[in-house]
Amino acid sequence: MSIAKAELAKVKQTRPFQLETINIHDPGQERWKKKYVYWIPALHLEGKEIAKGRWDAQTIYPALDNWQKENMEKPEE
Repeated sequence: MSIAKAELAKVKQTRPFQLETINIHDPGQERWKKKYVYWIPALHLEGKEIAKGRWDAQTIYPALDNWQKENMEKPEE
């Protein structure tokens, strides 16, 4: 897991974000454990899975770019 955090730290240097971590072994996290027991670390962006298992900073940049593009194209309500 420390490798994933190091990769996210690289991304955060140029693309600030807030990170929420969940330990799938904690009580109440059975849903996540069932889904990701063999695929940690997993990464979601506003509820959408963008990476699981092995990934690096280069995996994250395109996902952030797509998210930003989608959210900039949405008309304001």
